[in-house]
Amino acid sequence: MALAPISIGIQTRLTAGIALVASLLVLAVGWYWTTHEEAELMAGLRQREARMAGLIERGFAGPIWNLDHVAIENLLDAVMADPEVHAIELKGLGLRGGQARRGRDTPAVGPLRREFAITYQPAADTAGTQVASAVLTVTRDLIDEQISRTRLFVVELLAVVVIGIVIASSLLVQWLVRRPVLKLGALAQRVAKGDLGAQETVERGDEIGELTMRFNAMSLKLRSAADQVQLSSEGLRASEARYRSLFENATEGVFQADADGRVLSMNRAFTQMLGLGSQSPVGRRLRELSGIDRHEMQRVAAVMNEQGKIQQCQLQLRGAGGRPLWVELNAHWVEGESGQRRIEGMVSDISLRRQAEAELTRHRDHLEELVNERTAELSEAKLRAESANQAKGRFLATMSHEFRTPLNAILGFTQLMQMDAAIPAGQQAKLQLMRDSGLHLLELINDVLDMASIEAGKVSLKPASVDLRALVDMACDSVRLRAEQKGLAFWLDIDARLPTQVIADGQRLRQVLLNLLSNAVKFTDSGSVQLDARVVELDARHTRLRFEVSDTGIGMTPAQQARLFQAFEQVSDASRHLGGTGLGLSISQQLVRLMGSQILVQSTAGQGSSFVFELRLPLA
Repeated sequence: MALAPISIGIQTRLTAGIALVASLLVLAVGWYWTTHEEAELMAGLRQREARMAGLIERGFAGPIWNLDHVAIENLLDAVMADPEVHAIELKGLGLRGGQARRGRDTPAVGPLRREFAITYQPAADTAGTQVASAVLTVTRDLIDEQISRTRLFVVELLAVVVIGIVIASSLLVQWLVRRPVLKLGALAQRVAKGDLGAQETVERGDEIGELTMRFNAMSLKLRSAADQVQLSSEGLRASEARYRSLFENATEGVFQADADGRVLSMNRAFTQMLGLGSQSPVGRRLRELSGIDRHEMQRVAAVMNEQGKIQQCQLQLRGAGGRPLWVELNAHWVEGESGQRRIEGMVSDISLRRQAEAELTRHRDHLEELVNERTAELSEAKLRAESANQAKGRFLATMSHEFRTPLNAILGFTQLMQMDAAIPAGQQAKLQLMRDSGLHLLELINDVLDMASIEAGKVSLKPASVDLRALVDMACDSVRLRAEQKGLAFWLDIDARLPTQVIADGQRLRQVLLNLLSNAVKFTDSGSVQLDARVVELDARHTRLRFEVSDTGIGMTPAQQARLFQAFEQVSDASRHLGGTGLGLSISQQLVRLMGSQILVQSTAGQGSSFVFELRLPLA
């Protein structure tokens, strides 16, 4: 018969463990203490032995030299009066019989033996004469007795400590561990018996308190889980009722059949499609009920066995009254709990859709004829539009000379008349107005012609070696006078690393910079206009330049910035009285894109604007 395992409680184990650790600690301290004390006592014994040997050597030398046997006997008795001296033996000619000895009857424990010579020295400045030899034996009985008392004290201390620790640890474990654990066990039993959500008071914030809080949280979670299970059960019952309602009231036909094609269930909509009335379809074969052709049934079965399902399969069934019924079948295999498979499927009445498809087919044939006719008309219209576009391009190319020739004549004669000193100042002002208007008209004509050329794809870049610094200075010189006339500060900041010669279309680059600077001066009433030309990258063959035109003008809102680069778009109300076609920025953006970059704008209404673009150019 097997013995039952001995069960030792946590309180007993903790108490025994603490007592064992304390005992080992006290034993270690006691062993170190006694060992250290024994070493100190032995060192003292050796020192006393050395002192006693010195006293014997000094005290016995004179009496032995003088043959004073009485003094020698008295000195021997005095030496033996020391309890640590076990024996003393003297040998020499000045002694009776050549030797003298005193000793104790009991054997010595751990004796220490010292041999030394006794020398008589009559004067301090004379050499000594050995008169005898001595052997001194001391015992450590007193030391052993003191060590025994110390060890007894350690044992008694150990007993007291162990008893105190056992009592204290037992009480502490009972108060701090066993009692809270018993409460947790009671809480677990209450939860196991069904009292979900039961709680226990947390007495302290230690590990037991944290464990109690987790037990409380677990109890609440179990209560919540039980509530969820109950709600889920109610939800399952409600879901089953809803499923049954959906199954019976669905407008589509829904059915279930076994692997042999016998009906397990069929909803009301499917029975009405087949015209079964009050007849129960359960147990009857689907092919008999639906009147499907045998070959169609075999095709459906083959697809189901191969793919496990069939989707959007159009079949013709026998409907109510024997009329043809076109349906769309979706079905799949379902594995049952007992390993038996069944078929679940849904059929949709598509008779009306089939009729609509046939009607659409007839209309599609007619529509194709209409599309062919319309395509021919559009091709002809496209040819006419391309011809008109080419005519417009030829007209603009021809008229550009016709526009500029008379205008250049007007500007030339106006300038000649201004040079005539005989013309009064009033007439000079009118001539200046005429010249400004002519220059403005020439600028408008150039913008319109450039936009037309860009739209027609006739603009191409003509890269050549360009003096970049001279180009920037020329663009700035064209607008610096207008800036000074408006009282604006004009700043030009050129990077010292800016290369002198690059390959670029200098005319188009100058046109872009001049347009951005002109707009900055035009829309700035106070403050400054600045052009920065920076080197972003520079290697042996290429450079990346960054041009930025900034001003402190009227600025723009985000909505105005969105329309900024559109053709014929003037986003500021000030452009109405400042003039312009709204083509300058659009043309500049197109030119910069031809150069492989894009103009970016940052602006705040009332605080100014900044236009930035970067170009990667080969070095000349």
